[in-house]
Amino acid sequence: MDGNQSTAAVLGGSVSGLAAATGLIRIADFDRVTVYERQEYDEKRVDCGEAINDTTLIPLAPTPENGFVNDVDGFQLRVYDGTDRPVDAPPLATANLHCEPGYICERDVVERRWAAALEARGVEFRTGRSVSPNDYADIVDSYDYVVDASGQPSLTLKARGETLEYTGDMVALNATVEGDFSAYANWPRIFFEGYVGYAWAFPKSDSHANVGIGWAGDRRPDDYFGALETAAERNSFPVPDRSDVNVATIPKGPSLDSARAYYPDENVFLVGDAAGIANRYQGEGICQGIRSAYLLATLIANGNESAYPQELYDLMRSEYRLAHLMRGTWVEHEDPELLASIADALEGLTIDDVTRRPATVLRRIVSRPTTAIELFADAGMLGRIYGSYTDTWEYSSV
Repeated sequence: MDGNQSTAAVLGGSVSGLAAATGLIRIADFDRVTVYERQEYDEKRVDCGEAINDTTLIPLAPTPENGFVNDVDGFQLRVYDGTDRPVDAPPLATANLHCEPGYICERDVVERRWAAALEARGVEFRTGRSVSPNDYADIVDSYDYVVDASGQPSLTLKARGETLEYTGDMVALNATVEGDFSAYANWPRIFFEGYVGYAWAFPKSDSHANVGIGWAGDRRPDDYFGALETAAERNSFPVPDRSDVNVATIPKGPSLDSARAYYPDENVFLVGDAAGIANRYQGEGICQGIRSAYLLATLIANGNESAYPQELYDLMRSEYRLAHLMRGTWVEHEDPELLASIADALEGLTIDDVTRRPATVLRRIVSRPTTAIELFADAGMLGRIYGSYTDTWEYSSV
């Protein structure tokens, strides 16, 4: 990094933006970092992404005071044959996936405490006002580096009129509810029910939880709220009040060519949702966003920021590959029994295994020849395998 280039603006103060500010101060040793966040940290900001699978990425002690309210053992997958079933119908399969560094969080608290820690280290926060197009232009002119963590579609692509470059999104509804979750507080549940997506109940304590439902495919219900309510009834968690439900859209990672994550003419970089990265099957994006921000800071510190697009793609490639294949188990087959067999094969793995390690998952599936033959003896799945291992997604690979 040139010694005269020591100022950075971070657009967006959620987890990806906070990670960018952390990396720029801690790794790249910037003199001045300013975070622009449209909301105030002492107000209700988010009610999604309450499960954080790797809290070691966040530079806070994992305590309730910092928002880490439930130290889980892992997550339990439950596979059912569909949504039209009795409430007491047993699952076709369950699989417990371990997650030692995982917590269910009060994300508002996590972000507020993280921002306070950064402010104590000299990071400036400008909150409570959105960045307008004119503001954006002024910021780009005023800082040596700009990190866009504003979400999808990003402020950068809005300014360039290129928001259609994103290739898809996922829709999720969630809310915090009160109830008795003591039976599975340590093993939050994820319900696969015969559509591309899932429902969930993530306890924050024995008596309250974040619950929700999301869809990743093209076939979605006409009434999202009604679908959440019926999911709650059949999966035996409280029905949220509609006024408490948050609706979110998230990237269908990769939803943006990673070449679009860097604009060298203005020294603008995109991280997290703004860069279109997320798990393309289950929609997780918190840890992915944090990792992208730390990667960028490391490259800047090494004077190698031009490598960011390729390094970002390399960081995410295994996850894209595995999620593309896992999503195909339903899209190409629509067979709950097959999905149940795959869930059985995954029993005892970690969340990191089933999101980031294709070889580990494939070894488990291949160890069950009947399941493997049924899964891969399909033209659609063979096409997915080819696409995964030639890095062919919605756009040409970098």
